[in-house]
Amino acid sequence: MNHTVTWLEMTERKSIPIESPGVNVAVVKRDRDGWKFLLLKRAYTESYAGAWGFVTGAKEGEESAGQIALRELEEETGLSPKALWATEYLIQFYEPEFDKIWILPLIVAVVSPDAKDRLSAENEEFVWLGTEEARERVSWKNLVRAIDDLSSELKRYPAPTWIAIET
Repeated sequence: MNHTVTWLEMTERKSIPIESPGVNVAVVKRDRDGWKFLLLKRAYTESYAGAWGFVTGAKEGEESAGQIALRELEEETGLSPKALWATEYLIQFYEPEFDKIWILPLIVAVVSPDAKDRLSAENEEFVWLGTEEARERVSWKNLVRAIDDLSSELKRYPAPTWIAIET
């Protein structure tokens, strides 16, 4: 027997909550060898211990996405961007610790080629890598896709679809 789901049945169903608690920040710099991505390895005391990825951070108070990106960049790396860009990309994944689907806007932070970064307690290593090496190092396929998309757009820096975030 084929059962058609009614609107009432759909609205009464429970769902997995979808939330956007913060941002992902792709930190990039251009040196004589081209564009490089900053990747961080999560400390073993943090969630996703040992995973390689971008700067990630949660919203505090009434912060905007740009303010979150600036604060997290300073806290996790000590870096200050020359430019901050909103992209059309979203990093989305299921977060089992909270039983929620998280959707994070992807912000691009461009830093000086000679920028000196430092580690916070949240991360145990960092490395600057070109596109191919960065693709191989990150821990999630959604970050591989983000690196591919951003690498393509960095060829026309700034990408026409990016929107400057005033810092």
